[in-house]
Amino acid sequence: MLKKSMAALLAAAMVMSALTGCSGSKDSADPGKEPQASQEASKDAGDGSDEVVLTMWYWKNSIREDLIAQVSEQFPGVTIRAELFSADDIEEKINTTIASGGELPDLLPMDDWIANLLQYPDMFVDLYEAPCNAKEIEDQYVEWKWKRGETVDGRLIALPMDIGPTCMFYNASLFEAAGLPTEPADVAAAMSTWEDAYAAARKLQEATPDVKMFDFMGHLFVAALGQQPQHMIDEEGNFIADQDHIRQAFMTAVEGKPYVYGGDTEWSSEWAASLNNGDVAAFVGAVWMKPELQDAAPDTAGQWRVTTAPGGAGNVGGSSIGITKNCKNVETAYKVLTWMTNTENQVESLEQLGLFPSLISALDDPALMYEEEFFGNQVANEYFVKAAKEIKDYYYPPNYSSYQSAFEQQLLLVQDQDKDPEEALADAVKEAKQIYDLEYMK
Repeated sequence: MLKKSMAALLAAAMVMSALTGCSGSKDSADPGKEPQASQEASKDAGDGSDEVVLTMWYWKNSIREDLIAQVSEQFPGVTIRAELFSADDIEEKINTTIASGGELPDLLPMDDWIANLLQYPDMFVDLYEAPCNAKEIEDQYVEWKWKRGETVDGRLIALPMDIGPTCMFYNASLFEAAGLPTEPADVAAAMSTWEDAYAAARKLQEATPDVKMFDFMGHLFVAALGQQPQHMIDEEGNFIADQDHIRQAFMTAVEGKPYVYGGDTEWSSEWAASLNNGDVAAFVGAVWMKPELQDAAPDTAGQWRVTTAPGGAGNVGGSSIGITKNCKNVETAYKVLTWMTNTENQVESLEQLGLFPSLISALDDPALMYEEEFFGNQVANEYFVKAAKEIKDYYYPPNYSSYQSAFEQQLLLVQDQDKDPEEALADAVKEAKQIYDLEYMK
């Protein structure tokens, strides 16, 4: 998940008129009602008389390279000219392009920072309008993910590609040693709430004092925040980080302090060692953490399992793809996008890159229900599919990660320096309000 600053976007409002571009083709060809149906119709998307070149920026592992190459086979006369960026650089590239009045590519994949671009709908083709008519396929995607590409005033700037439903990863061997249940269904029942999870953590740490239940408080906060009905800014742009739902998520993380190992990121060598050495028994993470866990803790292969997270389903990450107003072949571009995101290609992208499907038909595909040796031959995706279908619609405000980071940094002080939780919460709200005042020019 990308968390770079979006400060450069604040300058973009001054240059919007330079980015109006072309609104695209007015041809009357039917884009098709189903993404999966577009594969059969794709041969007709290019008429062969004139080559159509669609430019695209993407980051490593966001889209399969073989899928990009296959576009020319599925759509004769159509080519995607793609430019690859690192995951850390692409958001900054978009920021600087917007701020300078530069030209965006025809096709633009977006990670969860799509929230920062929803405030600039005039930069994108509204996929609800002709020739796209995306309303016809809306019910084929999980509803909450579809809404992530929708602006407050009801325009759609992107189609969902993949999602990041969260579950609890746990080391069944450590659970067994502590006398806790080990089967996923039993663990889900025993740790269905955060209160139950912390009770289990007490039991585990009493039985095995050298083992902590969870990794760090920031992870607990992100998980609890994703289970709330709102983030820190509402759809009308009102500051709500000082309300009870944010307090609840913050204090849920604070209550976990006795049961965390420490640290502040899942990418650190210390985090990896804690999992590989059996110092940490569980953590809540997105589906894309499966390969990260396998890389971090190879010596524990076969011991890990996946189950429902305490407090319920949430989501971290996941990408979408839109068509910018610079595109001169909107109808063809839309057909290409619906093909690239159809059931077959989403399932294949899961197999190759671990990108979890956003289409209901792909989530229901039997190909997802395979055993994984690292997870003790559990069909781990069963729980991620369940979570994907249970996630509630959740509005992410522009620059949401900056607000969120203010609370995570204060929790780090509680975790490592014993800062008073009430003082930490007050300071987090104060910092978030300062970010808000700058963002909204208050």
